[in-house]
Amino acid sequence: MKTNLHFTLIFICTFSFSTSAKENTGKSHKLLNPTPQVANCANSTAQADLAVNNVRAHLLNGGDLWWNPIFQVNTYEVPINSGKHSLYAGAIWIGGYDASNAIKVAAQTYRQQGANDFWPGPISKDPTNSSLSITAARCLQFDRFWSVSKTDVQNFIAGGSPTADIINWPGNGNVSNGELPFLAPFFDANNDGIYDYTQGDYPLYNFSSSVATGGCNDYLLGDQNFWWVFNDIGNSKTETNSDPIGLEIRAQAFAFSSTNTNINNSTFYKYQIINRSSNTLYDCRMGQWVDPDLGNASDDYVGCDLGRGLGFCYNGDSDDDGAAGYGINPPAIGTDFLQGPLADIGDGIDNDLDGVTDEPGEQCIMSKFVYYKNLNGAPDGNPSVTDDYYQYLAGQWLDGLLIVHGGDGRSDQTLPPSSFMFPGDLQGGSTDPNFTDDWNMVSAAIAPDDMRYLQSVGKFTLDPGEVDYVTIAAVWARDTAGPISSVIKLKAADDDAQALFNSCFTTVGIKENELITNVKCAPNPFNDKTLISFKNINHQSIKLQVYDLKGKLVRVMQTSGDSFLLESKELNSGVYLVRLLSDNKTLYSGKIIVQ
Repeated sequence: MKTNLHFTLIFICTFSFSTSAKENTGKSHKLLNPTPQVANCANSTAQADLAVNNVRAHLLNGGDLWWNPIFQVNTYEVPINSGKHSLYAGAIWIGGYDASNAIKVAAQTYRQQGANDFWPGPISKDPTNSSLSITAARCLQFDRFWSVSKTDVQNFIAGGSPTADIINWPGNGNVSNGELPFLAPFFDANNDGIYDYTQGDYPLYNFSSSVATGGCNDYLLGDQNFWWVFNDIGNSKTETNSDPIGLEIRAQAFAFSSTNTNINNSTFYKYQIINRSSNTLYDCRMGQWVDPDLGNASDDYVGCDLGRGLGFCYNGDSDDDGAAGYGINPPAIGTDFLQGPLADIGDGIDNDLDGVTDEPGEQCIMSKFVYYKNLNGAPDGNPSVTDDYYQYLAGQWLDGLLIVHGGDGRSDQTLPPSSFMFPGDLQGGSTDPNFTDDWNMVSAAIAPDDMRYLQSVGKFTLDPGEVDYVTIAAVWARDTAGPISSVIKLKAADDDAQALFNSCFTTVGIKENELITNVKCAPNPFNDKTLISFKNINHQSIKLQVYDLKGKLVRVMQTSGDSFLLESKELNSGVYLVRLLSDNKTLYSGKIIVQ
């Protein structure tokens, strides 16, 4: 059993309908809706194992992952059936400022002394006053997972018997109680909007070898898939002691049984995050906290790779000793933001670290990487109050000191400030373009220990009704020439995971910019009309789709030329998502604003 003084975790989210750039300007914004009603839901109890490949990943229905809260042990086992574990726990963190300049955060850790910020189930919204609520009974009803495999669904489509979870698939919310009409994705055979497996409906996998129509965010993924939904209004939040935000989060955990060793050693997590409140969250940041116990937890190091958006853990020496250890030539484990929320338009920030600012469709990828110690009451230790969680998400120590580049990242405040701790490539260089030195825990003379790390993305604006998607990969690799060689191999494994995501998790993907390049949208924002232009290399037929913030398709156009002239007729003022497709392959996605 592992004993910790205090724990915290996080896990983040991909692809988004996002908003125009806004800065938190405090009380000048009007708070549109009172704090969501707090219910009396019990803490979640559901647990399940994702175990279709070389990994056994334990799942929980309360915002956290990978550990067993009853026995307080890690359960992320790789190789499967080896008795060796590489991750202890993880969970999602989300935080920002409301219109009154108050910090609101939702996070999960290890439920110490009943501490909890997330509860099962979807949120109800009163149509008369926009208040949010959920009942204890509804929370209990959703304290479970729905699990289907691709084979389950294929067999059912071919005329086989449905599994219990196909029969009871939670495709619809209770609209009469103010829930959103659609929950878990499903194929609607008769287009009546109601999931009914007896009418030919089924959980929605993408069985095509190409990118699915409209992108892949609303499809089930993997050879085995677990789906669940949770919220941050089900009771008083005793982890962060924050007021509720009003978040409904639909989650998938999935994996592939693959002949590609890197994919066979990986698991994936997708979060659909919906702001059900009528309030905007400014300077929003989303984070993934990880406690990576790599075999023997007491001799680990952590670091990051900016270009890949990868946080990772490796052993402090060539022998991961002890009963829990991996032995000689231990592996490395890492987590990657495969996809982050779309950035605010015109925010002047290079959110995806590609050297270009404010390009169309720019995503927020890893913006901060922080490690901290397992200490209570220390400015570089465990968070305990609401502000602490946001401080770490924003890349600051708990006493407000800047993170600096060099040493332990704190002690010498004369060093230049940094957003990323230990970005060295472990081979004499840096993955941080602002620095050239190989700053890592070894060069900083930090003793190997039981480490934690936090990756975060943002800041951006989370508007009422906004839907953001975040996809995370957990990747694992082991080489035969010591810990550093395992990290190098891990980065190659991460490249395979990113390539799989880029192809919408299909075996046959599209090449980047295969058909179109130089996509531009001007003016944006616009009043009357805007020109979406691009270079159509092969003069293929290109389709334009325009979606509103609720995901409704509101405009479709087609051309074999190099542009679309989009007029604002019949479009209300607001933010829209545009997609360019060819042969049902999504080639580009981005945001436009109608003023």
